[in-house]
Amino acid sequence: MTYPQDPFGHNPFSYDPLGRVPLEPPIFEAPPLPPYRPPVNAFATLSLVFAFVFAPAGAILGHIGLAQIRRTGELGRNRALIGVALSYVVITLTVVALIAWATLAGTPTSQTAAPTTTTAAPPGPTVAPEAVATLLPGLGDLKGITGDENLEAGPVSDHPSRSNREGTIDRPQCWGSISPGIPDAYDVDAISGYHAQEFTDTRSFLSSVQVTQAVAVFHDVPAAQSQLANLLAGWHQCAGSTVSLTTPSGQTVTFSVSAPADAGNGITTLDLAPRGLQVHSVRAIAGKANVVIDLYLSYSGKSDSDRPRQSAVSIANYVLGKIPG
Repeated sequence: MTYPQDPFGHNPFSYDPLGRVPLEPPIFEAPPLPPYRPPVNAFATLSLVFAFVFAPAGAILGHIGLAQIRRTGELGRNRALIGVALSYVVITLTVVALIAWATLAGTPTSQTAAPTTTTAAPPGPTVAPEAVATLLPGLGDLKGITGDENLEAGPVSDHPSRSNREGTIDRPQCWGSISPGIPDAYDVDAISGYHAQEFTDTRSFLSSVQVTQAVAVFHDVPAAQSQLANLLAGWHQCAGSTVSLTTPSGQTVTFSVSAPADAGNGITTLDLAPRGLQVHSVRAIAGKANVVIDLYLSYSGKSDSDRPRQSAVSIANYVLGKIPG
């Protein structure tokens, strides 16, 4: 009789009386996968190309690319910034060349014209970084603008930041529509000066006012114009939608975001309607020279629904009046 296995522990199919060890099959290890590298944003590349082909399209494509890169994490941010900057330079040079050509075409010439020398036009007036805090209205002016004598000065910030009281949001791309001075909506590297401050009325429980005003000074005028265009693009992206904000305490507030509205003098406003709360809130942005203004006003209680917008526009005009040019 035969047994499938030796009672002494030897397998008759693998046991070798000479003591040789059967060969183990070779083990093959798959090579490690290369690290994931996000793709380069297509609009950023097109912006750089169209900067030399058709500069206005290059500027628009660059702004679109920057917005998508912030949302998707794709590569190409520097490429988009260069495309936007080059587009604005080409546009400016083209306009200057057309003006010079029109001027020379309308000037009579003579055979003995005297040689002339041309000098570059000085840059327009700009605001120095150290003067940024002087642009915003103080507590006394704000009391008069808002009509709230119980208004009190609150925290001050010298750089774009998100308060720990703001919590989280279900649509991060809409942060710039909900709050002013949010770093998600700003090209922080291009800012050379920044000042923001909160003002609140903690005495009038049934009818109170909250003001957050921020102003940013950029290295040059094109950088400020680019930032203002990015803010407006974010507003249009979130217009007509609802955004839910969850505070650190767990309370969720849902805002209905309106479409941006032109308030004149380069000021744009946006209405925010918190559901279930008797609050009228409005955002306002504006730009002039190398400065961008970013405002938030909220009136609670039985106040005029148009009063927050009127106050926001008044504050924006106050700041615009202090910017030279």
